Amino acid sequence: MFVLKNKSWLTGSQIDYLVLCWAVHRLSGIVSAANAAYSAPELAHQLVDSRCKALFTCLPSLPSALEAAETAGISKSRVYIIDLPAQFTGSAKTPAGFKTLEQFITEGYSLPPVKRAKWGPGQAAKQTAFLCYSSGTSGLPVFIFKPLEILLYRQPN
Repeated sequence: MFVLKNKSWLTGSQIDYLVLCWAVHRLSGIVSAANAAYSAPELAHQLVDSRCKALFTCLPSLPSALEAAETAGISKSRVYIIDLPAQFTGSAKTPAGFKTLEQFITEGYSLPPVKRAKWGPGQAAKQTAFLCYSSGTSGLPVFIFKPLEILLYRQPN
């Protein structure tokens, strides 16, 4: 499970956001995008509830993401940074010890191709692609899963 807490996907400023989602899906992973307005306790609830294993965030969200990750028992070494253009981060730089999405992409060029996942018939209907959470306006957010098949096919009317 990967939770992406990233203000940039709301503004459309980070094109690699969707690439990251597709990469997670290619590895048979599940993406659970988090609301950029979540407080640390709300995000921690989602991290725990979704059994998150890693967290991708951006520099403006890093303090609350780290607080939530600690509460959820996710090691700081499993928190990664999605780079944003300077107009969103100012002069802020990625703190030492954090790996960025750009570094993953760059390192990937020198690695052998990832073997395709072997799925059986009908697996796309069962494989969760996105674990979405409600707004939480009347309490803590609750999840709604979206199977990969919904993303791949559109049923005719």
